[in-house]
Amino acid sequence: MLYLIALLVPLLYFFNLGSFQVWSPNEAFYADSARRMLQSGDFITPYYNGELRLNKPPMTYWLVAIGYSLFGVNEFGLRFMHSLLGLGTGLITLLMARELTGSWRVGLLSFVVLTLSLQFFANAQYASPELPFTFFITLSLYLWLLYYRRENIVFLPLALLSSSLAMLVKGPAGFVLPAGVVFLYLLLTDPKELLKLRYYLLSLFALALGLWWHFYQLLTKGSLFWEVFYRENLKRVYHGNEPFYFYLADLNVSFLPYSLIFFPALLWVVLRVRREYAFPLLWFSFVYGLFSLIAQKIPVYVLPAFPALAIITSGFLESQDWEKLKKTMSFTLSALIVLVLLIGVFVFSLNTLLLLLLPLPFVLFLRDYRLSPAVTGLLIVVFLKLGLLPELENKRHVRELGHFIRELDPTGAKPTYEVGHFHHSLPFYSERRIIRDSQPERGSVVVFRLNSFDGCEPVRTFRLYTGSESRLFKFIMDARRDKNFADFGVCLY
Repeated sequence: MLYLIALLVPLLYFFNLGSFQVWSPNEAFYADSARRMLQSGDFITPYYNGELRLNKPPMTYWLVAIGYSLFGVNEFGLRFMHSLLGLGTGLITLLMARELTGSWRVGLLSFVVLTLSLQFFANAQYASPELPFTFFITLSLYLWLLYYRRENIVFLPLALLSSSLAMLVKGPAGFVLPAGVVFLYLLLTDPKELLKLRYYLLSLFALALGLWWHFYQLLTKGSLFWEVFYRENLKRVYHGNEPFYFYLADLNVSFLPYSLIFFPALLWVVLRVRREYAFPLLWFSFVYGLFSLIAQKIPVYVLPAFPALAIITSGFLESQDWEKLKKTMSFTLSALIVLVLLIGVFVFSLNTLLLLLLPLPFVLFLRDYRLSPAVTGLLIVVFLKLGLLPELENKRHVRELGHFIRELDPTGAKPTYEVGHFHHSLPFYSERRIIRDSQPERGSVVVFRLNSFDGCEPVRTFRLYTGSESRLFKFIMDARRDKNFADFGVCLY
């Protein structure tokens, strides 16, 4: 059954991947910027909606551009590489768990636990830097582990190269995280290894390779780049007010369906002194400890620790210890998730045929309780992709609006304005720059929130969401209550 679940994961990752519109605002930045890169041939400096965007290095844009090149400029192409790297991270986690424990079953269960965890799965369906960053961090740590355990020097420069690629996703953190985990592990287990000069020489090379984009933009954009870099990297260290325990509390939701089992698994590793899990234990501790000290806390920041969580959880589940506790927690998690899905079917008026799937976790519980939460994870994916998100699409009309703008002005010769709000995915769907916060000029296409512009009568109206679609749960609740929606008109001014 574990093999069957593992085979289903890739199918569900790509199923309906391109059926949902670009999520606004976060995904829209990468959708439009990568399209413009392909059009302009400038793959170094990102532009979104005709405006310079230096918030992140170019790797995420490059990955999206690869997807566009393979499948066209569409939603599937936008997300293809992220789903592929999500599965790749799961495969690396499998191999790392096998390397540490000698058990293929622990490795395969680690793959399932990671790829079905709620936060990880969501980011593998969504174009943003978090999943590529996690992939390159995980790859870097796995390659270092192979170097260290097998004493094969070839793996060390490859590990640092992967760290460089992580820097091209999110900056210096791509070096700090893997270097910090390795340093902490060696400091506690083999401090003499830290005296080898090769680490420091190769680190200089890795930093140069990973930070060249930053130096280029600093030289060419000067203070403009520095202001963005400071805001995106340094200011977050002290600017925020979330509590220290934020990430541990969030883990209960973000690591579903195995979240509650991780905490006794952590205790099991420590109390039983399971040395084979020392590396993932320190990996988790460093990432969660570091980001807990940083003032600004966002759940996805700790995603690079999820492979470590998956390995520890899977090792605990496959052990012969604390069987009664594991069974109780597996049943509790499965029952809670099934209850939430049951309520969701009726609250959101979903297809009641989905109810036929709800007994599956309990049937499997009788055969192998370890996999019961995994089946609930599969059900979450099915309910989202076949039930909730298709219903939500009926409330999303920005793609339709963008196509209508292209019908009004097929060549893009007229300036296009949006007044009263700005929908970040509109530049992508209209295939042109959308001018915002400006008084429209004559001879332009104007999208306006009704009663915010009286220069012309709308030729067509659209009901659009005015909140952040990236905050999916709030968007879902707003859609159900028709909250934060407004009517927008389109006219030729």
